[in-house]
Amino acid sequence: MFYMKNKGGQFFLIAAVILVVVIVSVITISNYTSTREEVKLYDLGQEMGIESQQVIDSGTYSGLDSEEMALLMENFAKNYVNYIEEDKNIYFVFGNKEEIRVLGYQEIEPEKVCIGLNNEPVDCNIAMEKTQTFSSNKNEIDKVVIKIGEAPNEYDYQFRLKPGENFYFVIWREIKGEKHVVISDEE
Repeated sequence: MFYMKNKGGQFFLIAAVILVVVIVSVITISNYTSTREEVKLYDLGQEMGIESQQVIDSGTYSGLDSEEMALLMENFAKNYVNYIEEDKNIYFVFGNKEEIRVLGYQEIEPEKVCIGLNNEPVDCNIAMEKTQTFSSNKNEIDKVVIKIGEAPNEYDYQFRLKPGENFYFVIWREIKGEKHVVISDEE
């Protein structure tokens, strides 16, 4: 008789345990999903760094001149943007100390993009999805600065050029209201 009276309590106890398991599972899955998006973005940056170096090495090994190398890098950048297929803003800088090319794609909130060479502003009217060429009339180009946004939300990304061909990128994506930025590594 005692066993029969406690069946109602057992039911509520089991229901409470099941409810707790479901709540913990949902929280765990949502935390895992948001972390996964961030990891994917950073993995993408590492992958692009490796792939771009291989493309540069291939062009150098093939003996491409600077125009052919620029076309190779431009095609690589365009193909990579199509490969990513996610909402992102991505900017590429490639070339050498004599001439730099800039190519940008914006899919999220269009930003103002400016280019500076050797600490001097050059152009703040960067057209998206079109490669633009810049050269320094004075000296070799040692540093390229990409300014993205407008004050007070303006960010500078600086890249020091090495001898030979260079390839740099800036990728940003908004994940759950936060801006995540990945830039190419400078070696």
